[in-house]
Amino acid sequence: MIVSWPQIIQRYQERVKSGADLKAMLHLAEDIEHSHYHHGLFAWTSIDDLCVVQTRVEYPYDGPYLRISPQFNRTIDFRSVDTFFRAKQWQQTVQEYDAFARLEKFFEQLNWFG
Repeated sequence: MIVSWPQIIQRYQERVKSGADLKAMLHLAEDIEHSHYHHGLFAWTSIDDLCVVQTRVEYPYDGPYLRISPQFNRTIDFRSVDTFFRAKQWQQTVQEYDAFARLEKFFEQLNWFG
């Protein structure tokens, strides 16, 4: 379930090479991998979404996580999946160039990195 950041980057690179409009997701994964956060984040992909948690988890996993989804209109959707009630999940959509800054704000708001 958990995949290394280089593997996630490789997956997005392959999808971009095949014609998928996922450059923003590739850049976000690269930004994470090159940041000080990459040691404290664990992730996997689901179709083209990036799912992020703070601890190593194993399949099947039904706990809270951050789902980052490309919207193909130059935006990226962030959703904190911490309840089964979609209407109660925190969600925000940002322009693709604001994705890493939004991610850092999420970490700050939830005190993921103290």
